[in-house]
Amino acid sequence: MRRKARKILFAPVDTNFRMEVYSKFINEYYSDHLAPDTLTIYVLPEQHYKTSYTYKFHYHKRSSAYRWFRSILNFTFFLFKYDVFHFISGETLLTRRLRRLELKIYKLFGKRVIMHFVGSDIRDPGYVYWKEKNIYQYLRGEDKMLKSLPWQKELIKDIEEYADEILVSTPDLLQLVPKAHYYPVVLDLEKYLSELDNIQIREKNNKEVVILHSPSSIVKSQLKGTDHIVKVLKKLEQDPRYNIRLVLPFEQEKSRETNYSATRYELFKHFKEADIIIDQLIIGWYGLLTIEALAAEKQVISYVDEQLRKYLYPDCPINIADVNTLEEVLVKCIENHLNNRVNNDQLEWVRKYHTIENNNTNLIQAWGLKKSV
Repeated sequence: MRRKARKILFAPVDTNFRMEVYSKFINEYYSDHLAPDTLTIYVLPEQHYKTSYTYKFHYHKRSSAYRWFRSILNFTFFLFKYDVFHFISGETLLTRRLRRLELKIYKLFGKRVIMHFVGSDIRDPGYVYWKEKNIYQYLRGEDKMLKSLPWQKELIKDIEEYADEILVSTPDLLQLVPKAHYYPVVLDLEKYLSELDNIQIREKNNKEVVILHSPSSIVKSQLKGTDHIVKVLKKLEQDPRYNIRLVLPFEQEKSRETNYSATRYELFKHFKEADIIIDQLIIGWYGLLTIEALAAEKQVISYVDEQLRKYLYPDCPINIADVNTLEEVLVKCIENHLNNRVNNDQLEWVRKYHTIENNNTNLIQAWGLKKSV
């Protein structure tokens, strides 16, 4: 008699739209072992990006009394329905004040708990702002230790004590949680390429070089070193050697409905039009934007901290730059484009290292499964 599949819930914050990717993978390869559902408490309008969830709750738009009531109701219902809980972004089903009690109850009932940290959930957000204001000192080696706020230290302590597995999305977070395993952001490549294929763009002059820099919001621009980037871009825009067109969506009024400078579908259109895409010069690692830009076979510039480069996958096609070298790297990328010297292996690099089908070992181990694909 075949054993009934355990049920897994992904909750409650879907950073980088990973829940759909994880669920699709489980349904395709591990449906005999796991049955996935998803819950999110932040829901973007469909025109931003279409992705599906089993449960959707707009907690942040309701009163604190409602959030307490709804979270307790959800916790009680889901406790008896699911065997595995994969939490993302440092959040669980109950409020932070009740988190330790919640984790104890999971342990008491024999539930498997995975916590997936993504960045500012355990990294002091002020540290990144400090880096932005003091980036030159940082690059000289000053104050390179990551820091956590007191409530984040408590979160780490609770998770280390009660979680069965801890994952981090960026390797710098291993400094804060040495027990964790690094698992990168992954992309539903076929869905993404299909979406790109459906986008129509205007023809452009072969001599024109389109450069895109698109932090998701004005606030995020501070974390990406946008002021430094725009300064260099404006300088190169005046260079008589090149015909440069800058695409800077964040300079336009951001959408009141999504609070983003561009929807993901608008961003995909920009990806398709651009020749060079600049991600960030501050954070020190790359994320979904860089992965999608590489999959679109564009030249990508991003800052990767020297201490973290040992975690880069082999033959990484990212053009690494910092505030001191951005202009030099940009000129190299412009010349590569004009002389048709662009790396054509980027898509396969993304397929090999940033799709769940080809990079899943740490993930399926976290779920308590044995590798079969």
